Amino acid sequence: MADVDPVVQPAGPVRARADAVRAAGALLTPGEAPPVAGTARDSAGAAPEGAPAAQVLEGPGGPIEAVLFDLDGTLLELDMDRFLPVYLQRLAAWVADLFDPEDFLRQLVRATTAVMQNRDRSQRNQDLLWEVLWAGLDPARHPGARPERRDEALARFEQFYREQFPQLQFMARRRPEAAAVVEAARARGWKVVLATSPIFPMVAIAERLRWAGLSADRFDLVTVLENMHSCKPQPDYYLEVARRIGVEPGRCLMVGNDLRDDIAPARVAGMAVYVVEGLVLHEGEPGAAGAPRGTLAQLLQLFVKNGANGNIFAKPETLHGNNAALE
Repeated sequence: MADVDPVVQPAGPVRARADAVRAAGALLTPGEAPPVAGTARDSAGAAPEGAPAAQVLEGPGGPIEAVLFDLDGTLLELDMDRFLPVYLQRLAAWVADLFDPEDFLRQLVRATTAVMQNRDRSQRNQDLLWEVLWAGLDPARHPGARPERRDEALARFEQFYREQFPQLQFMARRRPEAAAVVEAARARGWKVVLATSPIFPMVAIAERLRWAGLSADRFDLVTVLENMHSCKPQPDYYLEVARRIGVEPGRCLMVGNDLRDDIAPARVAGMAVYVVEGLVLHEGEPGAAGAPRGTLAQLLQLFVKNGANGNIFAKPETLHGNNAALE
């Protein structure tokens, strides 16, 4: 993975705020729910033995009909401990004329935490996040929080994602099996979901998908800030996904690297699970004990070996109709 540019390596208050965001487990901005420091496991060393197909392809409710893929650490290799401080510094600098950086980031943590903890399913994540964020910013200190300038502030965030965020691609590394395993799931006729933390806007997730060599139109659903009413690590998030795609939870397979946010709550929701080795987070999570593990390459082999044709390219494409955008 490329080294971080020392010119943009943050220190002092920005680094402290990055730590606070990581501890809260979420960000308004692109990425997965940040890991707790010290929980990531390096990908070096031999991969474990692949899980038996019966543990992966047969859910608690019957044969698998849908696969949910996490993004960071699963389809895309990205170390959030390195990424977050650099990202936060650039974001704060981009909106410094509209928001006091320290106070803004502090309130951003509060707002994203509120979204993650929310149990009111009548409100979209996006609406709750902005409601809490604006309420906590004093317009006297933050011109961007004034009602008459909020549209300007939102446009500035959009501009950041389109013009500045792509420059951080050097911190990510594409996993060569990612596109193939998604296509293998689609070729079997399964529904396919990008189950990334839905506290990030679609424009940001689309960019991260590009880094992974993927696009939103390869998925039946992409969970984003604008279209969901729940968040990881709540089991309700996984139940909402199952309802959205019309598949019973017991016939869904969740594929992820975070034992706390991906594996344990998906199990509570009644789904089958598969842990992707390489950047495993939150080792020791009780709810993930005994979960099948392996690499993306091993998962791809399971999908292909046990498929009807034995070749992921032997069938026509079977896209089910993407509803990823803003449904």
